Amino acid sequence: MFKYLYISLLALFFTACSMQPKLNLDEKELIQGSFKDYEKSDKKSFEKLDSSDFILDESLKKIVNLALLNNKDLNIALLKIDRAKALYGIETSKLFPKLDANASLNRNDRTNPISNRYEANITASFELDLFGKNQSLNIAAKNSFLATKYAYNSTKLVLISQTISSYFNLLSNIENRNLATKILENLNEVYTLTSKKYSIGASSKDEMLASLASLKEMENRILDFENEIEKSINALELLISSKLPDDIYKNSFLDSLYLKSLDYNIDSNVLLNRPDIKEYEFKLKEKNANIGAARAAFFPTISLTATTGYASSSLDGLFNSNNSFWEFRPSITLPIFSAGANIKRLKYSKVEQEIALKEYQKSIQTAFKEVNDALAIRKNIDLKLNNHKELLEALENSYNIALNSYKIGHGSYLNMLISQRAFINAKINHTNLYKDELENRVLLFKVLGGELE
Repeated sequence: MFKYLYISLLALFFTACSMQPKLNLDEKELIQGSFKDYEKSDKKSFEKLDSSDFILDESLKKIVNLALLNNKDLNIALLKIDRAKALYGIETSKLFPKLDANASLNRNDRTNPISNRYEANITASFELDLFGKNQSLNIAAKNSFLATKYAYNSTKLVLISQTISSYFNLLSNIENRNLATKILENLNEVYTLTSKKYSIGASSKDEMLASLASLKEMENRILDFENEIEKSINALELLISSKLPDDIYKNSFLDSLYLKSLDYNIDSNVLLNRPDIKEYEFKLKEKNANIGAARAAFFPTISLTATTGYASSSLDGLFNSNNSFWEFRPSITLPIFSAGANIKRLKYSKVEQEIALKEYQKSIQTAFKEVNDALAIRKNIDLKLNNHKELLEALENSYNIALNSYKIGHGSYLNMLISQRAFINAKINHTNLYKDELENRVLLFKVLGGELE
């Protein structure tokens, strides 16, 4: 009897219809031609890099690995994958028959003497998914699981980018502090010289006080940079969820060799495979599948239950062949009145799908905008760096000439001070520009999706 029941159930399982609307994710409709850097070609596109290939510096690799190992946001995202996988398993189990073993004893005093009834049976039950409700819910759970996996990849990509940028921010603050410390040494020499000149009447009191003011101003500036260094360390330690080892950054400085320069030729397929876009794509598919389940709720639910076992008034003879029995109970439930609940659920599912579609489209538009922004910076940043390098060299030479001239008594203190301020500002700007160039590489790695599979 069970053999024929299972054959019937499998036949019905594979012939169940689906009420999901057809989802058309046409690339041409999703990607607007107004995005100036969109290109669809057969050329070699941006070669995705694993973060271990993108990061060339070993110290930076250690910091990123600490973040990937310890970061709480990433740990939470990983746990969400396990949760979604479990829910997917629950929905999948509903597609198969349920088998239960039961044993019972029933005693009553309605007869004299008291009667006993022992029973042992196996029950198989199955809901015929003729209208694809369970299948739709299973597809929705699967897509939710896949969306969660891509959300994890997106979180991972953001974490890598934030960690690298925070490290560069720390190094730039250290370089600025070191510059200020070097300038302070010169200012100490200048103040000592100016004080001696003032003591013999070769310099005015105003000049001596101005020299002292410059000295104290630089001391405070160093304290400001020290504060920024501490804040940078705190930011990094939050990302890696552990103490930052001193030896990783103490003797480090900004260098173009930290990261690989990205060679790219943007193709739409690169952006459509970004983890955040894939997350929204699978969320859209999940909501679309929920419409199928909501539509199926308008149709009858058919369940089949079959039981076979033994029943006897005595435990000793329970499993005798004469005490065996079987039972087959089909049932059908037809929704008649629910005060519009099914209609509202269907409307809710359709609105959810529309929201998911708009979010998916927006994520693609955002991706192109981010890439265009990154490329706009990339376009001129090397030229700016070269120009600023020449400017910095000129201002540094001017400052050294003014400083040495003042020390030997040929130059004015005001001229030296003006040259010093111009050099300091140019050096800080150059450090920040160098940091911007490295962060632009990080930004390109992030907005083009990286490679995190």
